[in-house]
This record gives sequence, C-alpha cells and structure tokens, in this order.
Amino acid sequence: MLKGVARYGRSVPEPDGTRLPLRIADRFFLAAHSGENRISPRIDADLLALGCSGGLLAELIVEEEIALTPDVRPSGNGRCPDFLSWTVLREIRREAGHDLRTWLEYLAQTSVEKVRSRLVLVDVLREVPISGGLRGGAAAAWRLADTRRGTTAELEELFTGTDTATGNGVITVPERLTEITFALLTRETGVLRHLRFSKNALRQGEFRMNSWESLLPGTLRSLLHEIGAARGASAITPRH
Repeated sequence: MLKGVARYGRSVPEPDGTRLPLRIADRFFLAAHSGENRISPRIDADLLALGCSGGLLAELIVEEEIALTPDVRPSGNGRCPDFLSWTVLREIRREAGHDLRTWLEYLAQTSVEKVRSRLVLVDVLREVPISGGLRGGAAAAWRLADTRRGTTAELEELFTGTDTATGNGVITVPERLTEITFALLTRETGVLRHLRFSKNALRQGEFRMNSWESLLPGTLRSLLHEIGAARGASAITPRH
C-alpha cells in the first residue's frame, strides 16, 4: 500500500545526434534550477517536488502507459524508454485505483532525487563534492555537464517561433505534447515567472499556452489542473 503520503505528484536533438532527448520531468527540473557550476532551485522545495512528480506522470500519459478512469490505472504495454519511468509504472500497476492527487503527493516524496539521478545517469548533471563545514560531514552539489542542455532557450523558441499547434483538433504528436506539457508545467508551478524572458516572449507564451491547453488530451489537462489545485490547496508560493 502507499505509505507516508505528504500533504503536498520538444525534443531538441544535440548537434551530434548522440544525446538522448530530455523527458518532461528532466526539462522541468532544469528549468526550475539556475546556475552552472553549482545549480540551485528557483522555487520552493515542495513546488519543485510537485513539478517533478507531475512531470513523471505526464511522461506516462504521453506514452499512453496510464489512463484516468478517473483513478490512475495502467493502460499500455509497459514499454517505457527508461528505468525511472518503468519504476513509476510498476508502482502504479501494483497500486491501481488511487486518485491523481494521491499519486502526485506520493511521488513527490522522492521525485526530485530520482529525476536528478536520471539526469546524472545521462550525463546532463554531474556531482560536485563540497565541504560540509567543521560540524558537517561530506555534502554534494550538482552542476550542468553541458550548458547546451538547458531548457530556457527551447522554451523561448516555443513561445516565439512558428506555432504548429493550431486548429480545433486535439494534439496527438508525442513531441508536441511533451514540449507543450513542459511549458504549462512551468506555468502551473510558478517556474515561468523566474525565467528571464522579454515581455514580448512572455506575452506570446501566455497567449499560446491558453490556446494549447484546450487542445491537450483530457488526461493531461486533468493532470495540470490537479497540479494547480495542489499548489493552491497547500498554499505553496514561489520564492521572490
């Protein structure tokens, strides 16, 4: 059974084509941190955990591995592209029947550490040993292994570039769902207000996100709504 639930769950190829595309939770994690030699979160720790857990669930929704009926249930063949996604799906398979809020809260307990570990595994982040001081033991921090792997430029391009997500039909292309869900996740968790975009880019972005939201599949819209509701219910506010 689920235990210890807290009160508070575009693919840009590298020039050489050898890097794996970042997933939704990975992109959110990077956008939610600043710095290069030593990254630090832009937002409150609980919000960071909420966004990472939401990103992990969004990945499984985009891959059609889970569905809302209205509880979270497995719906695919379990062909996840990485071990972390498979681990989350395995837990959902074992505990089918819990609602979306419960999964957000449960996954949030370890989501930040797990997403960070996945980024270390694919060599996007690297550990930087640091001193814990006279009274402290060994500690650690993380830095970007490759500054090109940041997501801010990608998000700005999404806001200001040619928009292909037009019309009245539901968006179904996985790459578009990934980048749009990532953008909306930064908005729902307050990360977006900490990113240094021009007023024009932010204005275009807000307009596009409002239109994109109505074109998302119902499961992703429900997830984003639940993340916003969880943030409001817990009175989580971004750092200023």
